[in-house]
Amino acid sequence: MNRSKENAEEHCVADSFLKFFSQEWMSHIVFSLARRGPLRFGALRRQLPPLISARVLSARLKALEAAGYVERRDLSGRVLHIEYSLTASGRAVDAALSRSEQLLSDDAR
Repeated sequence: MNRSKENAEEHCVADSFLKFFSQEWMSHIVFSLARRGPLRFGALRRQLPPLISARVLSARLKALEAAGYVERRDLSGRVLHIEYSLTASGRAVDAALSRSEQLLSDDAR
């Protein structure tokens, strides 16, 4: 295997992670769930900028759940009650994003 192909394969995991979280609203969703705890869909939507549509928020939550960063809990009784919260992996992502934010703010000084 040549050296450039080896380097491309080494960066593949980080590249796919960064592409996933660079989708619009992903970091906002993780940030809101990390700061506010478990939230129902409507409460989470109110924590986000008003530009995000319900359809996009739903799609992002499904992607985050499929990737293992968000847990969807059905607490329904007679009334539909779904809560979203971060998993341990989601909390680790929030910590990494917070550290990155700190590095960027330190560099700006």
